[in-house]
Amino acid sequence: RERAELTSRCQTMGVRGLTAFVDRCTSAWDLLSLKPQSQEEIKAGKQRVIKLVVDGSALMYHLYFVHNFNCVCGGQYAQFAEHVRKYVEGLQRCGFSLFVVMDGTENPAKRTTLISRENDRIKTIKQLTTSEKYTGKKVLPPQARYAFQEVLAALNVKVAYADGEADVIVAAMSKAHGCCAISQDSDFFVYDLPVGYIPISNLEVARNGSVTAKRYNKAKLCADLGVQPGSLPLLASLLGNDYVSQSLLRPYHVSLGDEEVKMPAGWQTEGRETTVRDQLTVRVASFLAKQESQDKALAAIVEAAEKQYAADLAEDKVPMVKGEDGEEKAEAFSKDDLSASLTASLAQYTLDPKDAAALGTTTTLKTDAPAGLPPALVQSYRDGKIEHPLVNVLVHKTLWCSGQVEDLDAESSWLCGRDIRSKVYKILLESNSSPVTEYIRCGAKFETEEVTPSSDSLPTLSNLLAGKAGNEGERAKVLWAAVADAAEGVDDKIKLASACIRYWMKAVGGVTAVEVAALAASMLQAKDDQILRVSKEARPPWLSLALTHRLASLQSVLVSATFLNQALLLPVKPFSIAAVYDGEFTHRFHHLQHRAKGVTALADQLRKDNLDPAAFLSLYKALIKGMEDQVKGEVMENMEGSIMWGPSGPEGKLEVEKSGKDDKKDKAAQPVLGGGFGGLLGGE
Repeated sequence: RERAELTSRCQTMGVRGLTAFVDRCTSAWDLLSLKPQSQEEIKAGKQRVIKLVVDGSALMYHLYFVHNFNCVCGGQYAQFAEHVRKYVEGLQRCGFSLFVVMDGTENPAKRTTLISRENDRIKTIKQLTTSEKYTGKKVLPPQARYAFQEVLAALNVKVAYADGEADVIVAAMSKAHGCCAISQDSDFFVYDLPVGYIPISNLEVARNGSVTAKRYNKAKLCADLGVQPGSLPLLASLLGNDYVSQSLLRPYHVSLGDEEVKMPAGWQTEGRETTVRDQLTVRVASFLAKQESQDKALAAIVEAAEKQYAADLAEDKVPMVKGEDGEEKAEAFSKDDLSASLTASLAQYTLDPKDAAALGTTTTLKTDAPAGLPPALVQSYRDGKIEHPLVNVLVHKTLWCSGQVEDLDAESSWLCGRDIRSKVYKILLESNSSPVTEYIRCGAKFETEEVTPSSDSLPTLSNLLAGKAGNEGERAKVLWAAVADAAEGVDDKIKLASACIRYWMKAVGGVTAVEVAALAASMLQAKDDQILRVSKEARPPWLSLALTHRLASLQSVLVSATFLNQALLLPVKPFSIAAVYDGEFTHRFHHLQHRAKGVTALADQLRKDNLDPAAFLSLYKALIKGMEDQVKGEVMENMEGSIMWGPSGPEGKLEVEKSGKDDKKDKAAQPVLGGGFGGLLGGE
């Protein structure tokens, strides 16, 4: 169940029920095992090289979710990065060489599907933030991709962005270069891949360094089903995918009957009965085994579906659906629509050799932006220096603000960074006459909003590419002016992040000292302490939804500022998200300190978290410099040099509710300063 749930999250397209079916067909898998090579073997020139073409997005989802990292608090990026490093290094030590292909721009034809998935994501977020019980639902944090790519770059793994979805490119490269494909998509069971396909969930690195894998054997599956390998694309289309809907297939499925069928010889029951989908797969395979050719099979399918629909209509057995007018009517069917859908689906499984070379400086993408898509820009895109959301703006004038864990009763957290993004749009499109469509959560649904590019005077992409938009320092000034001045004296690796925090403090308003302190403490953690801390997947019982939403707003600012930095051709060193944001730590620190009592509460917390008090105070002051009067609460240093909450406490003046039970309690229920110890400070 866990694997099936993970597979459904990872894949962007797939064949309904095929993964579960193949998983239980034991004869369709070859077992492989490799141990790390010894130094003696390497010195003797016996170093093995096993090339793999990897679907990067699928690997990223798998590695975050399979390790059960917390996603409710906004992301455990450092722990995730460490897990990615260990996994990839384990593969490399056994001789595997990875080429990773990441998903690129959106496919306009699949926008309806993408919106549907985002609405499902909103439902998942609702469960994550409100359900009292652990549901196992997960949402990938918004900056996991940055942490993932940073590790791959450090390990010298080649990464390239595709024009569109990565799966077809991965399959075509696998076939062209004679290497194994790695993904988590049931379409790979159908593609013609001579060297084979290994689902990511079947590629495991053990603690002793050995690698085990279960590789899919297409020929064995076809032999068990009694069909030719060339029939698998039609079999997959008849089971249903993103191109052939269930409503179109229903009459054909009904025409196959509902008698019990015999499962393949290698079928593994594991004490479970066969499902309706399992039975359907065998029925469709039996039907195709009787056909002389694909053309005759298509004709027979359409004829059977048409006859069945007519019979069902006559017997009043056609399912009823609501029309646009709200009235119920019989589900529509068209043999022409079925034929066209099947033809379109079959075309998706034909691997074009051109796709194997589709990661160079040429592109099939088109834009009417003045800068166009010259080779230098395309290469920057392939290398991830200009991300696919920016190319999406150039090509489609759209940007997807994918849902993150937040308060669904409040406005989308992505609104916090919109002013920065409007400047990105102006730079890319070089005009504010044409709006950009942002796909963003509005209430409990994913909607579209038109965003007009900024009217500010900004460098154009054309001039930036031509080297006519100033030097690096001048372009950096544009970035700081759009976001905020970076905190003084901070390390370059968090300089841009510090500017984002300062922008966020102004944008969300009402920021408290304990919020800033939690972020500062998070950035000062010792790396070893951070990566060794066990992440708990479930939502903490003390989680603050208000803080969750505010920190989601901060992440939207971090992402938007990253877009702006890329649009300006990286005048400022990108921050490492693993060094900037730690969701669980930030939430825990805030929870323990936002109502802290006792003069030593903050100092004790810093000591427990192994943080240098002087470095903490320095970073805290740098983050709030010039905005001290906008921060509720304060951090100060006492005469002994110890760090403590100031007279107004972690969150400013705290109002204590009046119980109204007696005069003494009414009199005692006055505003208390310093989080419960302000009176002591006043007395001193």
